[in-house]
Amino acid sequence: MGQPYDPGQYGPGNPYQSGPYGAPGGYPPPTPPKDRSGMRLWGKILTAVGIVVLVASLAIGIALAVGGISQVVDQAEQAFVVDPTGEQNYAAGDTFALFTPESSAGDPSCEITGPAALERESGVTTEFTYDGTQVRSFESFGVKESGTYSFTCSDRVVVASIDLGGIFSGVGGVLLAVFGGGFGAVLLLIGIVLWAIAGRKPRTV
Repeated sequence: MGQPYDPGQYGPGNPYQSGPYGAPGGYPPPTPPKDRSGMRLWGKILTAVGIVVLVASLAIGIALAVGGISQVVDQAEQAFVVDPTGEQNYAAGDTFALFTPESSAGDPSCEITGPAALERESGVTTEFTYDGTQVRSFESFGVKESGTYSFTCSDRVVVASIDLGGIFSGVGGVLLAVFGGGFGAVLLLIGIVLWAIAGRKPRTV
């Protein structure tokens, strides 16, 4: 005796019948979208911090640089020439430097006399334009006792008081603007990238 015909045994599967994954047609359930709220939050934070660091570094750095350079220029305007002799009054705590043209083959030798011995300063190097000529410092001194100091040099020398605070302020301002501004720009860029990735719609299959 034959068995009754069963169309589901040999025929095509029922498209509405549950497949091996439990979903109609045998497809896996859709993956839930990833939670990107944390990435979006960090993107906003880094963007805001980057803007603040960038603007503050540029503003403070430029202000320090301009202030320091203006102080150095003011001191340079009070420079005088020793050719071959000269004298100048200084107060205790002042600092001055001897300058020679950049094109000079060697540094002149100078003898400086006054109320007290001068303290030689090291690591101070600066330059400026005097009477249309670019000059560079080759020696600098600190004054310990106020009074008149006399100069006798083997060649023409420009003597100018220098403001170490102004020099360091100018250099520090430039460095702050460059490196601080660069760091702020990097933070800003990272924040924008994170924000953009978090706001992108998830890809659907």
